[in-house]
Amino acid sequence: MLTVKQASVTLGVSTTCVYQLVSQGRLACHRIGLGRGAIRISESDLSAFIDSCRQSRQTPAEAGPPKQSKPTRFKHLRLE
Repeated sequence: MLTVKQASVTLGVSTTCVYQLVSQGRLACHRIGLGRGAIRISESDLSAFIDSCRQSRQTPAEAGPPKQSKPTRFKHLRLE
């Protein structure tokens, strides 16, 4: 079981980021102790989180044609 600091070093992010991931439910954890308890993250949960973040690479042909965005309309500007 890893501490928040150890998990942050493994992920290469800040401890604040790990706390946010835990509070959003994106990173599973165990709370040990009374009250809110100390957060501990199992290595298998950390591996599962890393795998869930993996993005596949697509070639431009696989991605399809580029999406066209609508022009932005600004309410505070009058274009006449």
